[in-house]
Amino acid sequence: MAPKSVFYLFLLVLVVEFQTSFGQGGVNGAYWLADAGVPASDINSTLFTHLFCAFANLDPQTNKVTLPSASFSQFTPTVRRKNPSVKTLLSIGGGKVHPATFPAMAIQPSSRKSFIDSSISVARANGFSGLDLNWEYPRTTNQMADLESLLKEWRAAVAAEAASSGRSPLLLTAVIYYLSRINELSYPVQAIQKNLDWVNVMAYDFYDPSYSNVTRPHSALYDPAGLFSFGNRIELLLVAGLLAKLL
Repeated sequence: MAPKSVFYLFLLVLVVEFQTSFGQGGVNGAYWLADAGVPASDINSTLFTHLFCAFANLDPQTNKVTLPSASFSQFTPTVRRKNPSVKTLLSIGGGKVHPATFPAMAIQPSSRKSFIDSSISVARANGFSGLDLNWEYPRTTNQMADLESLLKEWRAAVAAEAASSGRSPLLLTAVIYYLSRINELSYPVQAIQKNLDWVNVMAYDFYDPSYSNVTRPHSALYDPAGLFSFGNRIELLLVAGLLAKLL
């Protein structure tokens, strides 16, 4: 398979939107990884309603969001040449971030404010329509509580910035684990429901040869014979309180 085809297959994710007060329509989204070797100009943006530019950095010293390269600044104008209506979101974090970075930022109001204010400033300065949190993953009860505080304060800051500037509010989304619980810790579902426009559920890594006796390669969208399918995991998220909206 050609590298570009592999790239697009890797990036395509199922985006799950739930009913919020923010009135979003259907979402057909994908992530573009800056270090994957495919330029943003090669993306057929006519296929998408939303594109995620991944990943912005979180400076552990200042708790501010920074862009790793000039390609991030050019992402929005580049993908809008083929589709002027596509919305772009700056995704912050990812799997390469040190596990202590997000918890250290989210633990105090002052550091959360640095993160929030800088994220809004960077998004506006570079033409993004929204922001995407990719914290992998809160691992303690306190971290889940800090995530809840972060989402509430982020939504309030986004609303205040929009009101003062006269612009449409930035979209707020987040990547979450494919279960509502991680190691018996529950996501703050109500805060997610209230303060995010939608969540991007990690719909991969269900199968690995090291635990092939648990899942089958590769786990199905829906598997009536087992629990490790994406359909089953979405059902568990719905039971946990995320209100789904058909796309």
